[in-house]
Amino acid sequence: MPASLPIQPRHKRSLAAAIVSMGMVNLSMGIAFPLTALILARQGVEPGMIGLSTAAQAAPVFLISPFAPRIMRHFGPANVMIAGLLLAGVSFALMGLYANLLAWFPLRFLLGSAGTLLWATSEAWINSLASEERRGRIIGLYGAAAAAGFALGPTTLVFVGTGVEPFFLGAALMIGAAAIVATADRSRNHFEAGESSSAMWRLVLIAPAALLVNFFFAAAEESLVTFFPLYAIRSGITESMSLALLTVASLGAIVMQPLIGVVADKVDRLTLLICLVVATLAGYLALPFALPVFIATGVVLFLVVGLANGIFTLGMVLVGERFRGSELAGASAFTTAMWGTGALVGAPLSGAAMQLWDPHGLIAAVLLIFLAYLPFPVIARMRARKYAVD
Repeated sequence: MPASLPIQPRHKRSLAAAIVSMGMVNLSMGIAFPLTALILARQGVEPGMIGLSTAAQAAPVFLISPFAPRIMRHFGPANVMIAGLLLAGVSFALMGLYANLLAWFPLRFLLGSAGTLLWATSEAWINSLASEERRGRIIGLYGAAAAAGFALGPTTLVFVGTGVEPFFLGAALMIGAAAIVATADRSRNHFEAGESSSAMWRLVLIAPAALLVNFFFAAAEESLVTFFPLYAIRSGITESMSLALLTVASLGAIVMQPLIGVVADKVDRLTLLICLVVATLAGYLALPFALPVFIATGVVLFLVVGLANGIFTLGMVLVGERFRGSELAGASAFTTAMWGTGALVGAPLSGAAMQLWDPHGLIAAVLLIFLAYLPFPVIARMRARKYAVD
């Protein structure tokens, strides 16, 4: 491995700005998702309409992602993030001022559009700034900041309340994040198109293990977050204990991603990815045997969710390792779209599985999701060894 090179001060500022601001973005989103459901339920809105409102925020990932690489190239990542943060801030403020279902459909669409740009741009920007020998630990910190933001969202509601006030807090966080990003490198030459640039959808043929990981990870994570409390209750754990266990799971994601990132800078990354998928499968297989003992279940959840989030970290590291310039922007936009697709697919799949096999259908569905992904890194590792020998 080459000797570590010092990171330029402007790159340090940009990396810090991207990581801190995305932690604040995810905190705001972690506030918004449960808060909107609670407020609409108090207004007598049916669960089906609440689900459609949530879909309005998720839908832009498919509409915005194809255009995100061109937007990044034209305006530069810092400027795109500032615009996205300000758009999200305005959306949050208007949601607080007009707290009703009809107004929230277009406002949540705007918020989802801003979120799509922010997630795709931040991942591409961080990967473009990270040196190869530090890529794993930097992305591990990014993943930990994102996980911490989401985990703190519901906790914030406990202290601030579940009225409209948290929307204004979210708006303030977005404006603060925009101010932080404004101190970063504002140049536009991070994602210049090269002669060999490929269309975004064709990139998956180049590195499927890296580009498809978000689909499978998001499908599994959304399944766990949505149905674990119900699964735990039906396995003999109280509702309050099941929610506490989800907090423990979040801590696993926060703690383990930086550690896995450090390891990724020292070993073969595809081999590590395979090991993480296998270890995650083993952890989910062990989960039913740990229930309903709280401590045992907490330990297993901490490890298995931490390992699963390490799969996300490795996927992002491999994207940065494989792609440069405009292709990196396109690859990051593609993985963002894959996340949205996986999130939409995972929960319905696991819900149907729980109906067929109550309650262990959840574990069966998550195991099938990770088993379906496992061949991709295995084949990628075999191909890498073949090219190394040739």
